[in-house]
Amino acid sequence: MVRHYSVVGLGKLGASMAAAIASRGCNVIGVDVNPQVVEAVNAGCTPIQETDLATTIAANRERLRATLNVDEAILNSEVTFVIVPTPSDTRGAFSLRYAAASFSAIGRALAHKRTYHLVVLTSTVLPGATRYGLLPLLEQESGKT
Repeated sequence: MVRHYSVVGLGKLGASMAAAIASRGCNVIGVDVNPQVVEAVNAGCTPIQETDLATTIAANRERLRATLNVDEAILNSEVTFVIVPTPSDTRGAFSLRYAAASFSAIGRALAHKRTYHLVVLTSTVLPGATRYGLLPLLEQESGKT
């Protein structure tokens, strides 16, 4: 059974998912670009308003922590969920800029990892975006297939 997870993006869905995984007895490292979000999680507080999230985070402090460092999270987990914003672009499609930045950073971290690591995109994207837009970035940065 997988015991070490990471969640990239600690917004409404990411923070809730990280807390839920920790509540199941697994270790979770959350990653966010906002230092205030990281500080809140590490203090056992919720970074956003969501029903029961504050109590879930507080109850699972020993298994849930946060960092600004993607490398730290990837090297200390077996599965990563990427849950970052995908706002609409000027054409009305989903922008992959945050997901692409996350996949590039994850790929760079995976280049230093010898064990298998599963990366799951949870953010909303159009069909084909992962296969043709994000997976190539992950492979290029990690040097792996």
